[in-house]
Amino acid sequence: MSTSASVVFSVFISASDPRLQGWLALREHLQSGEVTLARIPPAVRRAPGRSAVATDGSWATQSGIWRLLASNSRELGRSSSVYSSFALARSHVLALQLGVDRMAVTIVTGPASGTHGWVATLDDVAVMTSGRWYGTTSASREACAGALAALRGAVVTVDARRLAAPGARRPRPRRPSDDAELAGAW
Repeated sequence: MSTSASVVFSVFISASDPRLQGWLALREHLQSGEVTLARIPPAVRRAPGRSAVATDGSWATQSGIWRLLASNSRELGRSSSVYSSFALARSHVLALQLGVDRMAVTIVTGPASGTHGWVATLDDVAVMTSGRWYGTTSASREACAGALAALRGAVVTVDARRLAAPGARRPRPRRPSDDAELAGAW
């Protein structure tokens, strides 16, 4: 078992994937007038001929997100954008790790009374959000501080994993060629 946090990449094979829709719903609630969530820095905004952010009408065939996980696999934070390629997502995370000290935090009120979340921005662009709602502002603030500290030294995985639909049977054991196929497709 690893003792450090990790960043994992998950690919969605369809814009109607229920997990993607859940991610988008949380992201919408986290949006506030002061925070722009749909942009990522210009250095990684576009790949040749493709948009890196797929949530604004430019859905790629396969798109994905990254999640920051604690050593016990508990989610600490997640990307605020959907990426059209694994290479863009991974390079963005590596750049974000170098910019943790420059990130600003905004605590936001959730959709129900007594719920709070957070958004981390870098150069006025939202780059990471909470993955859940917290019961108090202080709990949200503490969770964000922990996520930023974990991001700084997190191990960034070198492959993406395809998310199965809820209720789907377990996939067959992965072969090494599956990773190459998945990384190449996303």
